[in-house]
Amino acid sequence: MDNATPLLEIVLRVVAVYAGLLLLLRLFAGQHELGRLTPLDLLAMLLLSETVSPVFTREDDSLLAGLVAATTLVAATAIVGRLTHGSRRAERLLEGDPVPLVRDGHVDQEACDRHRVTERELGTALRKQGVADLVDVRLAMLEPDGTISVVRRRE
Repeated sequence: MDNATPLLEIVLRVVAVYAGLLLLLRLFAGQHELGRLTPLDLLAMLLLSETVSPVFTREDDSLLAGLVAATTLVAATAIVGRLTHGSRRAERLLEGDPVPLVRDGHVDQEACDRHRVTERELGTALRKQGVADLVDVRLAMLEPDGTISVVRRRE
């Protein structure tokens, strides 16, 4: 075990990679994209995990190094979960805010373009929620998890 990576270094590497990837996902993958992983997205995520895993341990393939890296990842995920649960500010920063896409039957095209929601996707989301016509929509929101929720007009 002469070549073994010090355990504290593994922890620090995992935290740094986790934070960096979280930042990259928040900056470059919009809410809508994160809510709908395609097979290509899944493939990219798997390849990304394979790409960064040697960074965690400096290619130390010992059982202890792997367990420390995995434990650190789980702990980092739990800490981020607690932060977002306990702090509205952290939740907004890490998960984002809901975005109005339709108000009173009128599509906010700028918001749709900014979040890469196509007319077809919006129409599909409306139909899935039983809305056939935009005039029946009081509010449609792109939620932080990438789904689109709809509030119908009262009749």
